[in-house]
Amino acid sequence: MMRIHHKSIGMLMLLVVALLWQQAWPAQARMLSGQELRQLHGVYTAIWKGRKARVKVNRDGTLLARTGNKVDTGRWHVRGRELCVSFKVWTRGRYKCGTVERQGRWLVGLRKKDGTPRLKLKR
Repeated sequence: MMRIHHKSIGMLMLLVVALLWQQAWPAQARMLSGQELRQLHGVYTAIWKGRKARVKVNRDGTLLARTGNKVDTGRWHVRGRELCVSFKVWTRGRYKCGTVERQGRWLVGLRKKDGTPRLKLKR
């Protein structure tokens, strides 16, 4: 029968706690600067209020979103450290503005009052 030393149990418990902590608290998000936000052009996979779409972000401030066979168009600009987007259908032509954070491969932001993000983007 194998004997387990108290030091081994302690180390194993520390390892388990560290792994659980890492899963519970993901890597620190980093807020994008206004300059970084201005560089967001190209095609992204986007999640807007839970709907997945492909969004083309053009340098001229226009947006083209496709979800299934539906298309929505819009505009975007940067105000200080905030990204502002407006879609004809999704936002009924009203601008939604907010900061954007990098969380791993995703850009997350334009949070609602309760803190949940309206927008997630990744290339």
